Amino acid sequence: MSERILIAVDPDALAEIKAELVALRNEIRAVRMSPMPEWVTAHEYAEQVGVTRRTVMNWIAAGQIESSRHGATVLVRSRPSDRSRGRGRG
Repeated sequence: MSERILIAVDPDALAEIKAELVALRNEIRAVRMSPMPEWVTAHEYAEQVGVTRRTVMNWIAAGQIESSRHGATVLVRSRPSDRSRGRGRG
């Protein structure tokens, strides 16, 4: 059997921990997950993979990622395999 260990804890500190736990639980309950959109802007894609928009535009020009232009807006297909491409600012 496990042995019981008693620990002295300041009641105010314990109350703070309990309040923080309740707040975290409420935040978790409020989260609503939705699927990632299939197409995102080049800027959004750059933020997702951690590179500059210019790097994304270079990848598009090199044919490394799928894109589509709608007027002045460049859209990039957002796929998990593409998101691993960027490692730093480029």
